[in-house]
Amino acid sequence: MKQRIFPALMMLALIAPPTYAASLPARAPGLWKSVTTVLGANGQPMAGAGHVVTVSCVDALTDHKFFMDDASACSSLKLSGADGHYKIEGTCQRQGRPAKISETLDYVGAKAVTLSARLVDGGQSMTVTSKLSWQGACLPGMNPGDIGIIAHGVFHKAGNIEDQNH
Repeated sequence: MKQRIFPALMMLALIAPPTYAASLPARAPGLWKSVTTVLGANGQPMAGAGHVVTVSCVDALTDHKFFMDDASACSSLKLSGADGHYKIEGTCQRQGRPAKISETLDYVGAKAVTLSARLVDGGQSMTVTSKLSWQGACLPGMNPGDIGIIAHGVFHKAGNIEDQNH
């Protein structure tokens, strides 16, 4: 189940891509681990989204793409902040309907980022929290932009940020 929910979580966690992403700090290149929880309107973890651990391989060319994914679905986004604390607010299309997003990115140097987002879609709301931490070099066989999980010490690719339907 976690393998199936992963692409959806990444889309939720990174749905508010600012067109101003160049002003976000660069993350260290290499393997990044993300621990993500999605809470429903009732404040409880959504099914299969209580503590999902995923990894991604980041380099200078793919770094901001993780925060700019599906940019064409968003409009009227406002990016504010400095010194490692950024707020993104605006409206995105989610499954053909407008959704309001309020996202906070907190950078602790180039090796740790906390992402918190609230998405209100058609009166329904959810909250996404992700702790992203640098783990070192990408694993052998991983390419920049790869997204997936590590099970029993082996990387299992779910997609690549460069793919249309990752």
